[in-house]
Amino acid sequence: MRLLTLLPFVLFAPSALAQMLGQQSEESGPAVQPHVALTLDYYAADNALWGVTIAPTHYDPNYPRWGYYAGFAWGPSESLSLPEPEQGKVKQYAGRFGLSYALVPSLHLYGGASYYLRETHHTTGIMPLCTDCGPVWTEDKDYRWGAELGLRWNLGQHMVIGAGYNWATESALISIGLR
Repeated sequence: MRLLTLLPFVLFAPSALAQMLGQQSEESGPAVQPHVALTLDYYAADNALWGVTIAPTHYDPNYPRWGYYAGFAWGPSESLSLPEPEQGKVKQYAGRFGLSYALVPSLHLYGGASYYLRETHHTTGIMPLCTDCGPVWTEDKDYRWGAELGLRWNLGQHMVIGAGYNWATESALISIGLR
């Protein structure tokens, strides 16, 4: 339902924004220069995730407005509070990849697929009856796939900031970097 409320904005905002900012016509081509952005990402999820993303614009003169991106994020490892002698820990990872489109030379709309992985490692607290044996660890992986949508803005010649929403982590995504 939330996605349906964003649909009119996504469909009509690019043309309105282009007219408002006086973008060049399609015949003369946009003034988008090819570049690569490297950003530091922060996912404002329950447990914060930090990551990096690389986002090049397209170097093909036939598709100067298009680009793509790929990123990976990880969270802190946490210990589970289990009764003695059990042990456990949780690790979190996130990944994203997709396409971007230049609405105007300095403003890009991006969207794509994302995933969130939560790994749980734990023991039962039962030791095997043998010498030099340790506890048996069990691993559970919980994958959650989703999508994301956001805007990336080029500030000046070398700064990039971005903001979006990631449905896999169910959180906002903030990016800052260099291009």
